[in-house]
Amino acid sequence: MTEPNLPPHSQLDCKNLTSLHSLTCSSLESAYQALYTEFLAKSRHNDIPDSPAARDKLCAVIAQTRSDLATCSESTTRSRISRVLKLQESMLAPIRILPSDVLIDIFQLVDQASGITYLRPSGSIYGCIFLVTWICFWWRDEALSHPAFWSRITIHYGYGQPHPEVTAFLSECILRSGDSVPMNISISSVGGGTGSAPAVELAMLVARTHRWREASLYFGSPQEFHSILPFKPSSTHFPLLEDFSFEWPDFIDLIQNPIQNTILECRPPLQKLRLTQLSESYVDFIASRNLKAVDVHTYIGISLAKLLQMCPCLEFLGLKSFISTGKPDANEIPCQS
Repeated sequence: MTEPNLPPHSQLDCKNLTSLHSLTCSSLESAYQALYTEFLAKSRHNDIPDSPAARDKLCAVIAQTRSDLATCSESTTRSRISRVLKLQESMLAPIRILPSDVLIDIFQLVDQASGITYLRPSGSIYGCIFLVTWICFWWRDEALSHPAFWSRITIHYGYGQPHPEVTAFLSECILRSGDSVPMNISISSVGGGTGSAPAVELAMLVARTHRWREASLYFGSPQEFHSILPFKPSSTHFPLLEDFSFEWPDFIDLIQNPIQNTILECRPPLQKLRLTQLSESYVDFIASRNLKAVDVHTYIGISLAKLLQMCPCLEFLGLKSFISTGKPDANEIPCQS
């Protein structure tokens, strides 16, 4: 490097020293501004050294940065160098060499199966997986490439107008769930509903009923039975549905429920079933050796014998109310299962 043309030492006064110092700090600040941009991009994309030689080169760069930080006295420049040093050192962090499957396992611990929750009255949407996508491009790409993180959807409807931006974002989250990963769905509506037509996001969920593994539905009025989830028996099926919960207020528990009946008539492979009301006439549709638990508020029929006989592997039966529709046939053979 060519030495700068400086006046003799005897001729250097305080003004000259100040100018020289400013020039040096300015050059250092400019150099580390460029380094900050470079290593910030590397950090975001996890562009780490891929060979021992590359790691040795990075270690040498880090040593030089530490030296510059130790000798620099200007506060603004020191702050810039310190930020660059943190980025450089982070490139050697052990977490950056984790395999994708291990990183996904860690994300699952963060998510804790909470999924994505949308509160329509307030227009808010939240989920632990969002925090992961905000860390860096590397983590975001890994999270977006794993559809299971976007396949647990909870929607709470109430009074208030929808927020188009949030609704569009929820629709994007549903699209991120892919085409084949099983979905866990929870939908509740207590007054207000969604209007005369089903919401866009609900239409997207109904179009994916073939992927539903768990479904929890709650409605607060009879009108919402028809308007919110307009299932079409001819095009709707539930081949993966193992856990189904359908509840509504006690004051309408005798109203015929087309949504519940449509789902049961599809004969899903249920293991757990929770209903506000179950009629004996629909026991044939839930008959299965897979069914392990049934929790019903009101059972309507002649006796429980048919339910026990048609579900021989039942381990749990919860019943709060029984409405008799007649007397058992005296000639009927008792259930011996």
